[in-house]
Amino acid sequence: MNLIPQWQQLWKMYSVQLSALLVALNLAATYWPAFQGVLPAGVFTAVNSFLGLAVIISRIIKQPELSADKPTV
Repeated sequence: MNLIPQWQQLWKMYSVQLSALLVALNLAATYWPAFQGVLPAGVFTAVNSFLGLAVIISRIIKQPELSADKPTV
């Protein structure tokens, strides 16, 4: 297994940021009692589906600031 060239800039990647948001929303919906029941199940499912698709799409978007040619600090 090899790391991607930009592994040190991982948190700048759109796909990683969206994935973290998706995980945070699911954790809140599962473990935070005040959040449970606020949204109907259908809306929550649609939001999860949209964010999952956004993760996939964001992975193919080129981010010039993460170019492998630039040296990492």
